[in-house]
Formats: sequence, structure tokens, C-alpha cells
Amino acid sequence: MIDITKLTKYIEANFVDEESTEEKGENLFSLNSNPLIDFARKIAWRGNARPFSGMSPLKHPGFKNIEKKLKTPGSEDFISRLIFYINEKNMTHPQVYTAAGMTPDCFSKIMSGKTKTPKKETIVSLALALELNYDEAIDLLSSAGQTLCGFKQDVIFEFCFKTGPYSIDEVNEALVHFHFEPIGGRQ
Repeated sequence: MIDITKLTKYIEANFVDEESTEEKGENLFSLNSNPLIDFARKIAWRGNARPFSGMSPLKHPGFKNIEKKLKTPGSEDFISRLIFYINEKNMTHPQVYTAAGMTPDCFSKIMSGKTKTPKKETIVSLALALELNYDEAIDLLSSAGQTLCGFKQDVIFEFCFKTGPYSIDEVNEALVHFHFEPIGGRQ
């Protein structure tokens, strides 16, 4: 069971209010944006620098090196990392999708690559099902170009990975308590 009092204190200490960041011109993330650009904006804002004045980061000479490094064969994609963790945790596919609150069809689409980029909440539900710790969950998220940021829902996920393992039902109780939709298809 998640201790809501501890979670509330953790949220108060760690979350970034989305509305206040937009008021300050700190709109760091958008739905269909490039994760590299989002990360650069976030870092630049925290350092009190104004990002990208004068030159697009995509045209910066160093960007090509970063892009090339991210696309090298050594860097694993999401499906490879997911399979790695399924094997590492010695779980079967039905155990994973059941614990994640997914249908077999949805899980099959992810594993076959038919779902190009799973939503963050989907990846989090898989990480919870696999009982990943915080570092492992971040690794799985980053393999899909996602991360946890300082917004309240992500801080709840972070707390759960750092203090868990928790079932998806326990996490959903916490999400509902803080007025978020449950994840993993369980309503």
C-alpha cells in the first residue's frame, strides 16, 4: 500500500507546476516534440540561459554527432529493452500483460512493433508489471524516447519506482487520489 502522506510530501518537494512554468515562458515539453530538443530546453532554462537564440539546435554541428550516437546499432530500441527485462525478471508474456492491465492484443502490437511509440503511461504500466526499480524504469522509458519530468503524475511514478515495488492497482489508487486517470486499461 502506498503511503499517501509520504507521497504528498514527495510531490510537494519534487513537482514542477505545469501552469506556472508556462506563465514564465518555460513551456518545456509538447506532445509531438523531439525529446532531444525538449531536454536541451529544460537544461537551458534551469541554467537561466535562453535556449536556441540565433541557431536552431538541429543545425548546430554537434547535434549530428548526438543524433548519430543515438542511432548506432549498440543502442537498443524499446522492444529489445522490454524483452531484456522480461527475461531478466523471468516472466512470461501473459504474466507481464496481465500485471500491466493490458489486453493480449495490445501487448502483441507493442512486441511486434505495430505500435511505433507506446505512450509513457503504457511504458510505466509495463515497468510496474516487471517490478522495475527507478533506474531500470528510466532505462526502459528512455529506450522509447520518453522520460519522467517534474510534473505531478511523473513525480507519482518516480515515487512508486523509488519506494516500490507496487502493483498497478496500488499506483492507480494513488493516481486517482491526486485526480489523474488510472493507467494500464484498468478503470
